Amino acid sequence: MPLEPVSHGLLARAPEYEPLRAFSQGGRYWDRVPQQLIRTGGLAEFLPPVETEEDDRGKYGRFFRTPGKADPVGRSRPLGRRGIPRDQLLRLRQALEQFKQQAGLPGVQPQNREFIERFQLPDLGSHPELYRLAGPWWNRHLEILWGCERTRDSSLPAAVAASKLRGDPWYHLRRLLTALLLLLLLLLPLWWLASNWDRLRKSPEQATDQRATDNTNAANNPALRKSPAANPKPKTAPRLPARPGAPDPKAAVACQIVLVNQSQPDADGNAEVTLEVRTSTKPVHPVPVESWHADELDIPSQDRLHSTLKTGDHTVKAVILDDDGKPVTLSAVVTVVSSKTITTPGKVSVRKK
Repeated sequence: MPLEPVSHGLLARAPEYEPLRAFSQGGRYWDRVPQQLIRTGGLAEFLPPVETEEDDRGKYGRFFRTPGKADPVGRSRPLGRRGIPRDQLLRLRQALEQFKQQAGLPGVQPQNREFIERFQLPDLGSHPELYRLAGPWWNRHLEILWGCERTRDSSLPAAVAASKLRGDPWYHLRRLLTALLLLLLLLLPLWWLASNWDRLRKSPEQATDQRATDNTNAANNPALRKSPAANPKPKTAPRLPARPGAPDPKAAVACQIVLVNQSQPDADGNAEVTLEVRTSTKPVHPVPVESWHADELDIPSQDRLHSTLKTGDHTVKAVILDDDGKPVTLSAVVTVVSSKTITTPGKVSVRKK
């Protein structure tokens, strides 16, 4: 193959590639003096060093950037239809102009002036493989394999050859958008993990308790319930079967007094407690209550009991109606513990009496 990539550069083998003559009296572009003239200015960014070597397969010029390592020139790809980052193309044209101006400087040797004025680069149309892009997609860099040609006299004056190169005006924008997309893809899993950290840390039992608490809070939130005028509570639902002369012994199973809210006991041991009567079949919906009795205090006509209780045990009773409209009394003992912090469901407990 004409160009042979290796770990330490890119080889242009003879006789496929013939080195250009630097001076009319002799010498080649790849000789030491012409390379020093070319690579002392801005052109060194785009024209990599080249060494003339020979092995058992013949002579070649080796283009390289980092001797002894995985060289980017050796891993470069032909330019093809891709454009060059516009800032690099601008720097290349400026470097060529500065190089040309050196011919008019005082003290320049005649043969060096001749070389600068006649300096040529490969024709992109005749030798597209000599114009290459090195580096990853986010850091592409133009590399020109210079000083040789496959077709004799096909090289062009440097400025003319550079004018055939096409800039890529969207390169930096595409690189920025791609970087932002990759950053977003990285942050999405972190955001999800942070949002679900508390739930992931909880045991299955804690998660079940939390869901039950959330359901209770949703039922107690006035914003989530219809107004009494729009949806009045029927005074007859649900009711218990009554026995003549005594409450139904199964009432404590079918309906019971439950704690729905409470506060932290204050310095005097007082805690705000909210109680309701609920059924085991519909534990979220409260049962209508005819009257409450807390510590021998009668509180009529309230479906929900709001009361301030001190530390200790308190006897609470609720009177409801059975299916026949007869009153049935439910009893419970409310215990307020002041030595511990109260949280939902807290240290205020309700148990059957």
